[in-house]
Amino acid sequence: MKCSFERWAKVVPVLVALLGGAVTSHAMPIKPVSYNMTNGYGTAVGGEYNYWDGNYNGSVGFNTINGNPVKDGGSLTGGLGALTDNIIATRDWENGLNTVENFAGTGPYVGWTWGDPTITFNFASAVKIASMTFYVDNPALAHGGVAAPKSFTIGTLGNNLDYLVDTAHLATGPVPISFSGLGLDTQNVTVTINRNVSDSSFWVFLSEVTFDDGMPTPVPEPSTLLLFGAGLAGATLLWKRRTV
Repeated sequence: MKCSFERWAKVVPVLVALLGGAVTSHAMPIKPVSYNMTNGYGTAVGGEYNYWDGNYNGSVGFNTINGNPVKDGGSLTGGLGALTDNIIATRDWENGLNTVENFAGTGPYVGWTWGDPTITFNFASAVKIASMTFYVDNPALAHGGVAAPKSFTIGTLGNNLDYLVDTAHLATGPVPISFSGLGLDTQNVTVTINRNVSDSSFWVFLSEVTFDDGMPTPVPEPSTLLLFGAGLAGATLLWKRRTV
């Protein structure tokens, strides 16, 4: 019995140190079950490629622009696609002669040039959304007319706010744009991407949107574990003295 407690007294501090270093708290991501939006555009309006949500798995409604439900400006409803597939573009839409886009419209970006697109994200039940991150392309000198948007309008029906983008200090290339402290409690959130339209920019390219509830997971803090371990080790030593 004496030897067993001696070993335990040596092991406890090691376990506590390992647990204290490994346990962290983090916010939980939230995944939508579908999103509805107008499809991207492409060669029909002067693009070099087709910047559609080519792998969208929901319904494609009738396109009132040219009658084609699977090309430019088609109505996409009830499914998921490039904006929630966990694939975040790491390259500009085009770099020299290399491009991540294609004529099939299945590249990592969805691109719009006619109007400011509105996307409605739907969740299985009401969720609390603290922050959202939009992954957009912001190539140097608005290459190809592509630039980060000037703002996002985020909210629910009848309760929307504009969130400006600090385009003057935004890095070039694929960049995340995050907004925190949203405080949304809803089953559906609507986003309008307000393009930064000028003589040199008229497209906006989006590759992914993520949502965060901002609430830390209920895990013990390292300080709590260390305090518990110290007390346990002290009790072990006290028991050892009594049994000598």
